[in-house]
Amino acid sequence: MKLSDNTLERICKVFGYLNFLSSKGVGFVSSLELAKGIGATAYNVRKDFSLLGVTGYTRRGYPAEVLKQQLGQRLNLTKRRKACIVGLGRLGSALLDYEKFAEDGFEIVAGFDSSINKIERLRTNIELYSIDQLTKVVKERSIDLGIIAVPAKAVQEVADKLVAAGIKGILNFSPVKILVAKNIVHLDMDFTSALRFVAAKFSLQK
Repeated sequence: MKLSDNTLERICKVFGYLNFLSSKGVGFVSSLELAKGIGATAYNVRKDFSLLGVTGYTRRGYPAEVLKQQLGQRLNLTKRRKACIVGLGRLGSALLDYEKFAEDGFEIVAGFDSSINKIERLRTNIELYSIDQLTKVVKERSIDLGIIAVPAKAVQEVADKLVAAGIKGILNFSPVKILVAKNIVHLDMDFTSALRFVAAKFSLQK
């Protein structure tokens, strides 16, 4: 199935919003309500659903739980995924025990760092390893996803190691974009650039 990144992003947001609605006991939801919840248009939401062959719309809207199941099945969103974190500084160590990951089907099974002292100081239930053991652990634990939280100068080297170990997807929290093969799904997320964008945008509104 071929979907644009924009479509895929909207559907993933809808899936997360449906989780929220389910926790509130909402039984039915319209495309307009979903669109408002994720900051999109009802037209785009309906178009996305048609691409996936989503059915079940009634006068009351979509049955929220059924819709969530359909989206989950079509995009394999309900499958639990194993992930690891490379770089156990303030950001990486904070992400280790982030409860929302487990709630949404992502299991952090390992953490890696180049500093043995840092590994020994951290208190967590997640197994921690030296970066030298990354390839071995990723293969043995069948880890799909890698989260990079290392300094900029080490980012590309870490990305290369993750790819060589068999990682299928990478979330990079460094200000430096990584270069990987086209078959490796990756997303670069730079907090500083995001804050800079927000600050610049509200400055222009003055």
